[in-house]
Amino acid sequence: MHASRSEHAVPPIEIDTLVPCAPDAAFDYFTRDIGRWWPLARYSCSQEHAASVQFDDGKLVETDRDGKRYEWGEVLAWERGRRLALTWHPGTPPEDALIVTVTFDAAGDGTRVKLVHSGWERLGAKAADARASYAGGWPTVLGRLYKDYCEGAK
Repeated sequence: MHASRSEHAVPPIEIDTLVPCAPDAAFDYFTRDIGRWWPLARYSCSQEHAASVQFDDGKLVETDRDGKRYEWGEVLAWERGRRLALTWHPGTPPEDALIVTVTFDAAGDGTRVKLVHSGWERLGAKAADARASYAGGWPTVLGRLYKDYCEGAK
């Protein structure tokens, strides 16, 4: 552990939502179709120059309009319809990667999707600001997926 990194635990961000589709469909929308619903103009490395984001060869990768690629993270677990886990470091070095885990559990006629973003301690003094930024962003991103995409794809 780097000396500049905080020894204090920083609580993970946890977002829990119900969506109107089966776990396999919710997982597919999240993974296979991420480039269709992710708000790249606002949440990406290249912002308005972003062209796409997709899972490619075990990594989540953004590509800008000039073909430059930005690795957002590496897949740690891929269990269709159940769980996705990946390192998370868009725009930052891989050694500062956090962890994002998304689980998909059947709930009646739909799916309970839970996203947990953890590992903030790795950022040391920057942890609180980074966490606050993501705490505001994740609900927007997930809301777009399941409000604008999942419901429309039924």
